Amino acid sequence: MKFQRGSIFRPEKDYYKEAGILLLISCLQFFLAVNLAETQFPGYSIAKNTLSDLGGTLPPVEPSAMIFNLSVIIMGILVLAAVYLILKSGGCRLFSSCLAIAAAGALGVGLFPSYTGSTHAFFSVIVFLFGSLAVIFSYRLGLNIPMVVVSLVTGLFSLMLILSFAVIYGNNPFAAYLGLGGAERFIAYPTLLYIIGLGGYLTSRGKDWVRIRFTKGYW
Repeated sequence: MKFQRGSIFRPEKDYYKEAGILLLISCLQFFLAVNLAETQFPGYSIAKNTLSDLGGTLPPVEPSAMIFNLSVIIMGILVLAAVYLILKSGGCRLFSSCLAIAAAGALGVGLFPSYTGSTHAFFSVIVFLFGSLAVIFSYRLGLNIPMVVVSLVTGLFSLMLILSFAVIYGNNPFAAYLGLGGAERFIAYPTLLYIIGLGGYLTSRGKDWVRIRFTKGYW
């Protein structure tokens, strides 16, 4: 049984540009929504408060909660649509699977705000973990060398921070220095910013496309 290795170039079924536009819109609208929600949350601190606090306090702070939760759900839906187009174009299944799981996690974060406790925490971990893995494995899309370097540096940076929190959550020096909200942003924002960059790369992609040959191997 043969498995697809990397990506397959299918010029007759090339939906990468459409996928790139969806990735761009998904993360850009989220950044704008977060900034708007922060202005509508009295006393909000980017150092002390997490992103999820914008949509998950009891009682909910409106319109901040509605803005944040709706934006996260929209981001999840748009990213899932982008994953579908990438797979339809012959894109790497390993990258696509990780990104799809992260997008599903984003839907869970929006549908189950932080006051739901462990359910929200589960979806948050899914987003952070599989989002960073998707960034790392994005090189399987056949990116050029500069983008590959950026993907590895960005993804490994976020992944190392996630693992550091898993090992030393209670007395994490990074969180002690930046605050829980600041540390969370250093995990989430590199991934989101890279997805914006990847969206722009796919949207404008032309002759620099790297044709990945049909080969034996893994996902």
